[in-house]
Amino acid sequence: MYAITMYDAFLAEHQLPHSYIESALQWFNPIITDLIKHTNSATPLFVSINGSQGSGKTTLASYLQYTLTQQHQKRVVVMSIDDFYYDQHTRLQLANSVHPLLKTRGVPGTHNIKLWQSVMNALSLGQQCRIPKFNKATDNPYPREQWQEIIGKVDIVIIEGWCMQIPPQLDEMQTPAINQLEQHHDRDLIWRRFVNRALGEYQSLFQRFHYKIMLKAPSFSVVHAWRLEQEQKLAQRHSDKTEHNLKIMSKKDIANFIEHYQRLTEHAIDVLPQLSDVVFTLNTQRQITSVQRNRVSFITQQALPLIFTDLDGTLMDHYTYSSVAAYQALNYCHELEIPIIPTTSKTFAELVVIRKQLNLDGPFIVENGAAVYIPKHIPLSLKDQCEDKGDFWCYSLAPKRAKWLGIVEQLNNEFHGEFTHFEAMTTLALTAATGLTFPAAKLSKQREYGEPILWLGCSERRQAFITRATDLGAYPISGGRFIHITGESDKALAMKWLVEQYQRHFTGKEFLSIALGDGPNDISMLEQADFACQVRSPTHPFPLLTRATASPAYQTKLDGPAGWNEYITTYILKITEEIQHG
Repeated sequence: MYAITMYDAFLAEHQLPHSYIESALQWFNPIITDLIKHTNSATPLFVSINGSQGSGKTTLASYLQYTLTQQHQKRVVVMSIDDFYYDQHTRLQLANSVHPLLKTRGVPGTHNIKLWQSVMNALSLGQQCRIPKFNKATDNPYPREQWQEIIGKVDIVIIEGWCMQIPPQLDEMQTPAINQLEQHHDRDLIWRRFVNRALGEYQSLFQRFHYKIMLKAPSFSVVHAWRLEQEQKLAQRHSDKTEHNLKIMSKKDIANFIEHYQRLTEHAIDVLPQLSDVVFTLNTQRQITSVQRNRVSFITQQALPLIFTDLDGTLMDHYTYSSVAAYQALNYCHELEIPIIPTTSKTFAELVVIRKQLNLDGPFIVENGAAVYIPKHIPLSLKDQCEDKGDFWCYSLAPKRAKWLGIVEQLNNEFHGEFTHFEAMTTLALTAATGLTFPAAKLSKQREYGEPILWLGCSERRQAFITRATDLGAYPISGGRFIHITGESDKALAMKWLVEQYQRHFTGKEFLSIALGDGPNDISMLEQADFACQVRSPTHPFPLLTRATASPAYQTKLDGPAGWNEYITTYILKITEEIQHG
């Protein structure tokens, strides 16, 4: 009774029955427990709430804020993605320059994401800022002087919105049209493709959230009734006001309006339950019928994860080599002291630079498993079986490069003009072939164990080349761009050896291997790891794996480092009792 009494003001403000609190105590208070447990950081905990129109996102956000503030004395800021809509004038410019449907607010591309980014940055740093407020009755933002002003550090930031956390659709999912709006007004797919590209730009913001909640509607068909109820409440709130040019919608207007949201709402119902921390399934009356908490139970004090990750196309973008989209997950791993072990075709010289850029200080595996480098500050007993390389111990699993250059020379006699290779390429030519900067390309040429081949001929001759290289004693490995002529070692063997060293030294501890990769040269590692993730590539399909059906590989919805972030934050770094934020 005390709890319900405490919420009298909240219920009155939101015109809710007392039964709402009874339901909230059952379903939502476990979220409160999670959030309280993870608010010891110098920066705010960012929480997102996804749900279709009328699903109760705003009420849930308000309940969380009220409880966290009143009962736990936390400073909580609540925002809606709707408050970042462009004004009518800006949307009209989009309608004239891109597509007429962009005149209507709502879809990705109609939000001011630069303003959203600046607000999130300010809140992260504890800087003064103003949070915009959008007036749906006039279809324009309120004047700036009416925006909420935030000064000082905030504990929790909650942002709710219908498209929060939704990943873009694949290109092939853009057709056919799914409703009359698309069929009659977007026959050339310009609008939906613009929206989908814009949604891709939202992902860097979505990836900054630590805790993701979804209110899952039973289907899109119920959204019309829910949205109509919202509009009726909006009309009631403004019935006694003197605002001019109110944009209150009729039942027919709403039917047309929600068609703008249908494609991505249905996409969210399909894919977001797997990408959210907590999913509440709703019935047609918006009552919660079940909850799904996506927790990872294997991260405990007895089972410690070791993350083995490919770089090119996985932790680093295929085109730009940037890892920015994975920074959220990288930071979590750093905080939790989970080793991230680059397992790559790159060289020792390249890894020395990349590890500094990514703030990594643990072991790494180079040239497709040819060697494992372990920093000497890591307390593993390696002196007797490793080569001393200054600050590192080096364990070699393959012969040195000279052997493979000899085989490449023989292959050149038989396949002359059909390939080139690192030794024969100038640094400038390598930059053109890879997109690497000149200094990075120079480092990539400093190989110790194998020789990458850039194939120039036809696909049939490529296979003949691989067969001949095998006959000559090499073990060709196909990577994202190159064929690597090297020894029998591979990423799986190197991973297995390193896990054994951890297991041998840290007696009484259990270690689990988690592997992430995108290309054919990652297959062995993905097959052998305890947990595997195939990161989606923008250039090729997922390679075929034969893992046991009891432990299948996860395939990301997003490309490259964004997919890396998706897997780590969704399946490895769940906010649980075992993992502490900050």
